[in-house]
Amino acid sequence: MPAGFEEFTSDGAFFTAQVPKDWDKNEAISEGRLNREFSVNLKGPRSKDGAYLRISIIFYAEDHSRFKTVEKYLKLNARPDPTLAIKGETYGPITPHVVAHPQAKKFERRTFDFIPPHGTDPKKVPVYEYRVVVPGRKGGFYALIYHAPEDLKDGNLKIFKKVLAGFKPAR
Repeated sequence: MPAGFEEFTSDGAFFTAQVPKDWDKNEAISEGRLNREFSVNLKGPRSKDGAYLRISIIFYAEDHSRFKTVEKYLKLNARPDPTLAIKGETYGPITPHVVAHPQAKKFERRTFDFIPPHGTDPKKVPVYEYRVVVPGRKGGFYALIYHAPEDLKDGNLKIFKKVLAGFKPAR
């Protein structure tokens, strides 16, 4: 295991991963069981504009209410939503990504965080996202998400790569 990392096992043991030891970890267990979405959300350093670098690992069970398939997840996340378009948001192509499964896909996008999130005049902070979607071997699928303010993106991408390398789906 890389230095500064620890083993994490999700509620229900849907996955294990090596995650940064000193980052905040949030696992909404009751909500996950109710919605069939088992996850851990990791919060790392904060940018000069107040946006946090985040890594999320999510297992969407096959009976999830919204995302029943990888294809639906990609359709709703890997291209702009015309009803909620954010000026300046860009999406890269969906491409293969070999991590724990030969049919994994990845895409990148540039979007924004609004700081403070519910403020009357929030600051629009540029954010880079790198998403990897992994089909489950027995149904459902996983999404691993790197969400980084632009000024923290390059220096911390190696942390996400370590999380990807240490990710082990159980299904």
